[in-house]
Amino acid sequence: VADGKLEVDLEALASSAAHVGGQAEDLATAHLSSDNQIVSAQTGWVGSSAAALAVKTETWLETSRRLVGRVGGHAVDLNTDGITFATMEQENVEKVRAVIRGVGGIAGSAGV
Repeated sequence: VADGKLEVDLEALASSAAHVGGQAEDLATAHLSSDNQIVSAQTGWVGSSAAALAVKTETWLETSRRLVGRVGGHAVDLNTDGITFATMEQENVEKVRAVIRGVGGIAGSAGV
């Protein structure tokens, strides 16, 4: 924030969104693999051991799902923010151009 104005580096924001998106994909792939291995490991367990493993598996799967969702959501939010800021920037450019056109193209007379 400079002089009470928010400044956004759109290129850096887009780069961050892409980076976090890639991390989210990697995380989802790794967690899916782990989830599948954990579920496969349940085969053959019996009695209280099977019940305990089932409880732990459900806890792990839910935690995994939430984590992957949060990181993926963060990537989506960064991307959406980039689009929002780029749209605002374009709208502001159009407003300035309209002012310039309104004063006959003489930028100095519009205070621009």
